[in-house]
Amino acid sequence: MSNYYLGQGKLYIAARSAAGLPMPLRWLGDVSDAKLALKVDNVEHKESYTGQRLTAKKIVTGKEASFDFTLMELSKDNLSLALYGKASTIASGSVTAEVLPADLVADDRVALKYPKVSTVVITDSTPTTPLTLDPSKYTVDADYGTITLLDVTAVVQPLNVAYTHAALENVSIFTASQSEVFLRYEGINLAEDGAPVIVELYKVSTEPLKELALITTKFAETAIASTVLLDSARPVDDEIGQFGRILQVAAV
Repeated sequence: MSNYYLGQGKLYIAARSAAGLPMPLRWLGDVSDAKLALKVDNVEHKESYTGQRLTAKKIVTGKEASFDFTLMELSKDNLSLALYGKASTIASGSVTAEVLPADLVADDRVALKYPKVSTVVITDSTPTTPLTLDPSKYTVDADYGTITLLDVTAVVQPLNVAYTHAALENVSIFTASQSEVFLRYEGINLAEDGAPVIVELYKVSTEPLKELALITTKFAETAIASTVLLDSARPVDDEIGQFGRILQVAAV
């Protein structure tokens, strides 16, 4: 029986319980690349009697493992993992008086706090009876939540904007701590008639994304590097181990 490997499959992630056990798994979507790498640190001794200083002894002094993968789908949960952020849903709502920067001039473009806006009304800061700007004096990019002023003649600044906005998916950056997660790969070995392959990594510390290509000529890829940590909650045995394991299942 041959043992070649050509793989595709699904990569799942899960939070870890206080006891170190995986919580419900979440599929990361299309992952274009996933690689496990092992490394050891060594101390070598070179003999001192032949005149050639040949290596006479070598011992392993440390072991480490890494797992790198590339996300193709930028869901809010994937982004929160990649950005060390927190994902949230902002409910639809209204803003009554968002103050714009002072001293705006014609053709200035300003961004509102929220995108996907509607029913935009702009008033100035005239005391007692604020002036409502005629819609011909500005344009609104509703999807992006921006206003371009066309004419600010005879208005008292700063301007105030009232509007409504749709529900939004939001992911902040660097608002969450580094996570330690459980990873499980459920693969298909195309080289051996689609035989199932399972890789479990018990305790993985992920790094933030290496880069996010916002302007590109191809589909954006989000590369995530991670370190596989010692899981001391796991038993010290040959079957389970304390880092992870690989299971090969014969194809049916």
